[in-house]
Amino acid sequence: MSADKLTARAFEIFAPRENQSVTDWAEANVFLSERITEQAGLYRTSSHPYVREVLESFKDPKIRKVSLCWGSQTGKTTTIYVGVGWSIDQDPSPILWVWSNEKQARAFANDRFLPFCEDSETLARHLPKTSEGKIDRDRATALRIEFDRCSLNMVGGGSHRNVRNFPVSLLVMDEVDIIAEPIRLEALARTKGRRSYKVIQSSTPLGEDTGIWSEYQAGDQRRYFLKCPHCRKWISLEWRKGPGEYNLAYPKEAKRADGSYDFQLLEAETTYACQKCGGKISDADKLRMMKTGKWKPTNKQAEGGVVSYHLSSLYSPTLTFAQILIRWFQSVETVDGLQQFVTGWLAEPWRDENLSVTEEATHLLAGDYERGEMKGAFRLLSVDIQRTHFVWLVRGFNEDGTSFLIDHGYCPAWADLDSAFVRYDCSAAVVDTGFGERTQEAYEAIYQRRKKWWAAKGWRGNVHPYAVKAVDPFTGTGKAGRHKIRLLHIDVEVWGGELLKRRSQKVDGWNLYKEPDREYVKQLNAKFLIEKTDKKGTKKIEWRTRRHGQDHYWDCELYCLCLSKVVGLGNITKKANEEKNKSKGPGQGNPGSKEKQRSQRSGSGGSQKSPGGKFW
Repeated sequence: MSADKLTARAFEIFAPRENQSVTDWAEANVFLSERITEQAGLYRTSSHPYVREVLESFKDPKIRKVSLCWGSQTGKTTTIYVGVGWSIDQDPSPILWVWSNEKQARAFANDRFLPFCEDSETLARHLPKTSEGKIDRDRATALRIEFDRCSLNMVGGGSHRNVRNFPVSLLVMDEVDIIAEPIRLEALARTKGRRSYKVIQSSTPLGEDTGIWSEYQAGDQRRYFLKCPHCRKWISLEWRKGPGEYNLAYPKEAKRADGSYDFQLLEAETTYACQKCGGKISDADKLRMMKTGKWKPTNKQAEGGVVSYHLSSLYSPTLTFAQILIRWFQSVETVDGLQQFVTGWLAEPWRDENLSVTEEATHLLAGDYERGEMKGAFRLLSVDIQRTHFVWLVRGFNEDGTSFLIDHGYCPAWADLDSAFVRYDCSAAVVDTGFGERTQEAYEAIYQRRKKWWAAKGWRGNVHPYAVKAVDPFTGTGKAGRHKIRLLHIDVEVWGGELLKRRSQKVDGWNLYKEPDREYVKQLNAKFLIEKTDKKGTKKIEWRTRRHGQDHYWDCELYCLCLSKVVGLGNITKKANEEKNKSKGPGQGNPGSKEKQRSQRSGSGGSQKSPGGKFW
């Protein structure tokens, strides 16, 4: 290097730095071309004002770790490489950028980061040059760029060796949830021994216990708050208002009679409802509100210097509220689509459950009647026995199988169950006798009420969906003599699937009362199905119960549903019978005939007896 160049380099290194913010530096020096963005030109934060604080963290010496749990279309990756650009120009030090694999690292470097450095004049000055003044492609490759005052290594997290060789002051890990945890830990170890270092990591979350979600939980959990234009109170944009309720509001007429949606009407009238006052916030309002937004930490127990940010796609300046809502409606049709929406758009971890049948969807089953209101021609009481109490519910049924949840609750004594049975004029009751310590007690109590009460036990892998047996309540054997009760053996997998269909609205006519009790809804959704693939690639369906969740009301509904079919409710097509009766003419099987009346009482079409006999 010539003496002139050495002198110029010395002046550049030791020249006093302006006290310029990272944001000001970026807006003065970063140029984004058509090669990496649809909005080419000088970099601006006006449309993404929430990135400013994140950019400043690159300069703040007190901050050691930054975790971005952000959704799609929020500018996450662009924010990171702009911050890295500031470091190259203003605070040069060894940089390690870790990806899940080498192919991804090469693609990002060639398609985005190298063009970003070349197109911004300030950064282009730091790229290695040949004697002719051109970029030296031998020292500016996809996996290593030798800038004039620091070097940047792009590595794939395929093995420990890939990250073990590099000391680092600035560590970047994008999409950390798809980088193997041992590799992440090895990369973090590269910062040890450095007096000054910084870790920048980001991702959309996949699971709860590892990756970006756990890093977000470990940090100070910052949320971006906006001032509502109506009530002037600070709110963060949230997808859910509560169980079954969302903050995105749209006209009811946008949902057609066949269940489809008028997307044009949604695009025209979808707004965000303020959690504080209910005021309608438009997309234009959102953009104005974001300009004065503030990040606020919500975890005061976080370690000093460890900051974390959560941002869903509701904040994206390029996505409208309507586009997000439409994506939700499209996503709930498949589990994969739903998972992508939850993780990619809401920036929340996937919890191995089918969200189309969670508490939110369950509230769509709510009818226009009040809790405790008598509904249905017949009512069934279903009971789940616990060690110290009973869990019960009453559901009303019509002959065609249409049903209505009427009431439910907990009680300590059999007398309380009798009161509920009488209060709602129940036709029959079914009791789960599978709680071993109280099985004999249950048998004897059912014997005292044997005309209308059934015992039940769950089985798996039955040849038939259910089986009815006569059991001696005092010996518990099938050799019933003078004393006997009806024991209903229920295939819980079969009837769990039937209940799942009703919970997810795939079978019509299964209703809940207005504003269902939260604990009922929680327990009804305690069980769900997931699809697992074993080592051989075979896919299997498994039942799961939510962590720390009770499922007593789920069990009550399952037994109630099975009993309703056993006694004939919904087992025949009512409309077909009516057509048959019409063809016979008056007095020959018409609705007023004796045959029809017997059919209505038995619930089995008159041609067959209910397995339990007539009991109403």
